[in-house]
Amino acid sequence: MGRAFFSMTSNNNNTKPILDHNGEKLKDDGTSTGVRNASSFSDIVHNISTSKQFPQLKALFFVTTWAIASSSLIFLNKHLMSEADFHYPMILCSMGVVASWTISVGLISLGISTVSTKKGQTQITARWYATHILPIGMFAALSLGFGNYVYLYLSVSFIQMLKACVPAVTLFVMFCAGLERLDAKVLLGVAVLTIGTTLSAYGEIDFKWIGVVMMVTSEFCEAIRMAVLQYLLGNLKFELIEGLYWFSPASLACLFIGIMWLEMPAFVRENGVGKIMESPSLYICAALLGFLVNYLTLGVIKSTSGLTFKVLGQAKNTAVILISVMVFGSQVTSLQIVGYTISMAGFYVYQMAKMEQQKALESANLEMRSSSEQ
Repeated sequence: MGRAFFSMTSNNNNTKPILDHNGEKLKDDGTSTGVRNASSFSDIVHNISTSKQFPQLKALFFVTTWAIASSSLIFLNKHLMSEADFHYPMILCSMGVVASWTISVGLISLGISTVSTKKGQTQITARWYATHILPIGMFAALSLGFGNYVYLYLSVSFIQMLKACVPAVTLFVMFCAGLERLDAKVLLGVAVLTIGTTLSAYGEIDFKWIGVVMMVTSEFCEAIRMAVLQYLLGNLKFELIEGLYWFSPASLACLFIGIMWLEMPAFVRENGVGKIMESPSLYICAALLGFLVNYLTLGVIKSTSGLTFKVLGQAKNTAVILISVMVFGSQVTSLQIVGYTISMAGFYVYQMAKMEQQKALESANLEMRSSSEQ
């Protein structure tokens, strides 16, 4: 499933010096210093993705590569599970988590990225990790696992339509956790979203309850993960590779339990290793794409905003639906098109309401700071 197992918003307004691979400050003379000093394509990518001199180019780089990687992973996973008969969803998604952790460890070992065991006043100990990171990893693993199982039962296009109901699930979980307040416009947007998604489901030709239940369960686990992350970590921030380094093992440990319980007996009995060896390049691609989606998701959020990422996510889902229909021949009914259109209208209302809430909160905070300074 083309989804990141770890994401959290980060304030990217802090100005930092631009460093080369040796950690030395690059000369800032108003020119494209990072690109000028790059000796290879990898250096160019590194400098664009980290440099503060290219904010717009950096955002475009992350958005474009994220959309391509995420969409490619969706279609590749669907192919492997449906066409290649590799019906072990948790094993498949764990490949991306393994790649994320392995690559992050490698980059940190080479000194390309750094990791800290202290974030602000918080010391990352084994006990703190078990009580703060592990619960987040557990819900991330559940979201990934259920999300991948969906592809065994539902079409790619229908799955993307169901993703339109994510704000409704998120609002419900956040409200129950006391992390979200209800607003008339937000509720209106969610209501329209729900109606549209219901119509899309009603118009689905190959409707399977088990697939829909797994999809909703996946979204609930994702929403709970975000609530737990917000509650346990608060304002703690992790850099891109650093986040993958800390969160990947927690998700992998929980996925391992599910794999051993649900998939390993069938994997051994049906010679799953043999299936992998028939087309190893496809599984390597799935693992690398999993890493890219995780990394690029964080990059998109850091270079734009969480709100922009949600809008881009819906735009990407729409593109996946169109590709699924035009290229792969997925069947979409007129009722589904109407339902999805209604869902997008509801999504627009929801996002506008959230923007108004955010502006009101920022204005209130600004007034409080002004009054305290006086």
